[in-house]
Amino acid sequence: MITLKEVLAQMRLLDNGGKPLAFDISVYTLNRNSKTGGRLIHYKNARLLQAEKKEKKTNYMTQENLEHYVQTENKARKNPHHFKNATRNIELETGEIKKIHIRFIDTFNQKKVVY
Repeated sequence: MITLKEVLAQMRLLDNGGKPLAFDISVYTLNRNSKTGGRLIHYKNARLLQAEKKEKKTNYMTQENLEHYVQTENKARKNPHHFKNATRNIELETGEIKKIHIRFIDTFNQKKVVY
């Protein structure tokens, strides 16, 4: 058995290259709008998606910095409020991104999750 707190800590672990470690996870589905769910889905070799660290800003603006700034700063991004909503984004082996609700995690690396 493993606690949810330990699961979340292990999901955040990084390898020597700074990339998230892979894990196996089983999660129950739920859709409150259509009142469906209850299926248990297994994800193998999933990785936690984490925000990339921002580069240090320079005091001067080169053409390359300006182009990068224009490309990244003009994108409208919505704050996912993962802590408030108790959700996490995971990336599957195929590159597909799934949002999971942490309270619906059943097993983590073949260990039963307790709350």
